[in-house]
Amino acid sequence: MQPENKKAVAWLTLGHGMADSYSGFINPILPFIVANIGASLTMATCAMSASQLFSSMMQPVFGYIADKWQKRFFIFWGIIMASVFFSLTGLVHNIWQLALCLILGGVGVGFYHPQATGFVVRYSGKKLAEYMSIFIAAGTIGYSLGPIISSTITQFLGVTKLPLASVWGLVFAFLVFVCVPKIQAKNFVKNQNSFKTTITDIFKNKTVRILIMVSALKSLVSSSFSILMPFYWKSMGYNAFQIGLAVFLFLTVGAFGTYISSRYEKVIGYKNVFYTSLIVPFLLTLVFVSLIKITPLLSFLLFVLTGFVTMLSVSINMVMAQKTMPQYKSMISGFIGGFSWGIVGVFLPLIGYVAQNIGIIKTLVIISFIPFVLSYFVRFLPDKQPEA
Repeated sequence: MQPENKKAVAWLTLGHGMADSYSGFINPILPFIVANIGASLTMATCAMSASQLFSSMMQPVFGYIADKWQKRFFIFWGIIMASVFFSLTGLVHNIWQLALCLILGGVGVGFYHPQATGFVVRYSGKKLAEYMSIFIAAGTIGYSLGPIISSTITQFLGVTKLPLASVWGLVFAFLVFVCVPKIQAKNFVKNQNSFKTTITDIFKNKTVRILIMVSALKSLVSSSFSILMPFYWKSMGYNAFQIGLAVFLFLTVGAFGTYISSRYEKVIGYKNVFYTSLIVPFLLTLVFVSLIKITPLLSFLLFVLTGFVTMLSVSINMVMAQKTMPQYKSMISGFIGGFSWGIVGVFLPLIGYVAQNIGIIKTLVIISFIPFVLSYFVRFLPDKQPEA
């Protein structure tokens, strides 16, 4: 790799961590914000759903534009919007203001991902699998640090001081603008197809359809567990910092799973990584929910292990999708890394409603059972990954 390419990948990776730190910002403090404004669990999950829909469902559109318009616009404006609007959630007075902040913050996160991922693919060369795993792991680490930051501010300064968290995001956005090299568009082949043709090409590909499904199932487990468990722990009397720490460990260990996934794949094959990621979380969930009141510490350790196993397939999924349809780098990223989260976002209000009526623990068991069943479709993927 050329030094300028390494520099670009490094800053894109750091930016991924920064953007996603705001994406994970809200989960542990949502119960406390909801209590302040007098909203219900169902209303809160509706607001989260709206955020994920705008953040995730729009990523393929942002990716399509990024594949045609080789500018850095989406990268630094994404960080700015995420840092400002997620931090403003501490000042909201009603569910509508909360939803607006979550939506605009989510759009910022949606801006960043497809373009940044597409540029990582272009700059990584033959080290794509290695650098993509680091890039995605950095995002997951950032996502896991968000709960620690927001819960620490909430616990020790109060929820109204959350806007302080926007400061380092704005500073970093400025550094990205200064330090990330301008994109030399003439060196890249732009997507010349229309949006409709591109969408049709992507969904005609059976491999990509299955990869989107696998990504959505991973998102279903990760999202549901990190959103619903804070409500359960709050009902058991744990404070904001303790809940933030728990979510932090769940996601950080998941980031480690993402980082080592390429090595794990070399040992057991990529299909078995997918099977592990889809089947084992259900088995772990059955055990940790049965122990949650008997031995809380052991139950928590199994909960964290669930995060590790769930995230094992993330970078492999992204790399395989990029190799399958390399002509749509940013847009493919929008589907695998964004659209799949949006699918889950559609169902968040239903998940919140079910959890409110049958209980959080039963809901999590049902959710983890869905990937267990749908892991059957992994058998229809190619035996070997396509060449880069």
